[in-house]
Amino acid sequence: MKTVIGIVILSGVVVGLYFLNDVTRTKDGSSILKVADQLPVEVKVAKPEQRNITKMVQAPGDVEAISEVDISAEVVAKILEMPVEEGDPVKKGDLLCRLDDADYRARVTSAEANVAKLKAVITQAEADLTKAQRDYKRQVRLAEADATSATELADYRTALVRARALVEVRKQELVEAEARLQSTREDLDKTVITAPISGVVSQLFAKQGEVVITGTMNNPGTRIMVISDLSKMQVRCRVDETDAPSVENDQIARIYLQSDTQYSIPGHVLRVATKGTKPMGRDVVTFETLIIVDADDQRVKPGMTANVEIEVARSMDALIIPVEAVVHRKRRDLPEELLKSFDERQEKDASGRMPRGAQYLKIVFCVSNDDVAHPHLVQTGISDGIGVEIIDGVLLEDRVVTGPFRGLDQLKESSKIKIEDKENKEAQSDDATPDESQADEQHALAEKD
Repeated sequence: MKTVIGIVILSGVVVGLYFLNDVTRTKDGSSILKVADQLPVEVKVAKPEQRNITKMVQAPGDVEAISEVDISAEVVAKILEMPVEEGDPVKKGDLLCRLDDADYRARVTSAEANVAKLKAVITQAEADLTKAQRDYKRQVRLAEADATSATELADYRTALVRARALVEVRKQELVEAEARLQSTREDLDKTVITAPISGVVSQLFAKQGEVVITGTMNNPGTRIMVISDLSKMQVRCRVDETDAPSVENDQIARIYLQSDTQYSIPGHVLRVATKGTKPMGRDVVTFETLIIVDADDQRVKPGMTANVEIEVARSMDALIIPVEAVVHRKRRDLPEELLKSFDERQEKDASGRMPRGAQYLKIVFCVSNDDVAHPHLVQTGISDGIGVEIIDGVLLEDRVVTGPFRGLDQLKESSKIKIEDKENKEAQSDDATPDESQADEQHALAEKD
């Protein structure tokens, strides 16, 4: 019995405490029982500034020549002559490699002989056709005089048709032979490899005396060398999918080489891929973007690794605050008056940037003259990683709370704050006159005594 009474009493105490806690709290969750004054939150503040701001998109990439040609073998042969070395400049039409052409010259001779033979065969077939036409005409005259039979006339007619067909066959064989001759001559020409563009031998893979082969479906052909036109370079970079929508053609870019990260090289966006790619084994989607190097800089070489900064947006004379001053708060944690003004503004704003039912809102805590923090709903623009553009919600003369993060997390409507002012105190100490400093020292000694 005593156990039951104890359980009932304990349940009543718990229920009573629950209702007491509910009754003694306001809508925002704060207690109405003020046992002690609220302690001020120590924070840092800053004033907005008006300056130009630029949003940059960063992307890694590799340097390559805009015009670059792989020189590969188109016929199977041994390299007899290679007058160039890696790094040598070449002009369009210069000799790069000469292959053994003995077999191909023999094939050309054979093809030429076949063409000549077929031409002679055609001459013979045409002569036979002339004779067949003459014999058939004579048989027609004999048939009109009843001097021959119908069977013999039909045989001569058949011989005439066969002679005409034979001439046509020989002519088609000649066409085939001439095509084969042309192909063998082209193969012979391919034994002499010349430079297709002017540039530099950037890579050399084969040597004199090696046998080069042509590529097949499952076996790539022999790469002999690579010719690169170093007068115009580009960077093939990979832009993250979150930044790709803001990258457009002809935007200004700055290129930083791994060999020199302090000084940038100017460039501009040539084009952005329309379809993203996902590297094997990674879930990151990137868009291939080509950056043209505008400067003729000798430091830029093919194969180098580079980091690219692309200027995607710029705002002149914008109102800027530190990026850490902008925080997100739940709607239920904000005052009703602030939410009401926000909803009214959203109804008037037709841009639809933020839905009315958003659960988290961007705010900035501004400090009043009596050192009390008040949340301000803000509309932000572009950011450069250090500052963020404020389109609406903060004035130039306001003071905004910039940190620390723990202090910002504790702030609410009408929170008392204590401003960290170490820099100002040091500045005031440095600006003090010698007399004032001496007086301060004497006062400190007096207090010590």
